[in-house]
Amino acid sequence: MKTSRLAAFAVAAAATGFAGSASAIPIVAIFNVATVGAITADTGDVTTATTIGDAGPNFVGSVLASNIGLAAFDPVTFTPQPMPVSINSTFTKTFTTVMGTFTETLTVYSVTPTGNSLSVLAQGTITGAGFDPTPVFYSAAYTQNAGPGTQINVSYNDSTTAPPGIPEPATMALIGLAMAGVAASRRKA
Repeated sequence: MKTSRLAAFAVAAAATGFAGSASAIPIVAIFNVATVGAITADTGDVTTATTIGDAGPNFVGSVLASNIGLAAFDPVTFTPQPMPVSINSTFTKTFTTVMGTFTETLTVYSVTPTGNSLSVLAQGTITGAGFDPTPVFYSAAYTQNAGPGTQINVSYNDSTTAPPGIPEPATMALIGLAMAGVAASRRKA
């Protein structure tokens, strides 16, 4: 009897060693960025631009979801300036919340000029202390309603993806161990 209790305790102790990976905390951030500065295209035309400058300052606009303390008017910095808007170009976006500084490292994967507008899509990873690196997606829409050489308007959007719905192996091992323990205790009763 003592041997089986000792063995059960040893198995339970060993299984908890796998529990570390079950405590992952992905970043949740879905928000818009507002700018109050002038936007300039290197060619004067957003549809042919290779870089677009944003004099800023930039701030978090509306927040749809966040587990990192995002709030409206948190400052946002884009680097480099002007920002590249061509396929495979990279840039970073940094912002600080009450929970620390977060950095997105992004790569442009789609650039679509249409009429007097330019759509830019980028994806990458967002990182911050105490959180797991998380996939992030960014979009920007630049428009020149009156055509080349005129005022440029912009809309920036940002969204992380949800973690996969399938439990990781360590979680499955803990659940299996718990079920085996319940089954074993029922047999003895």
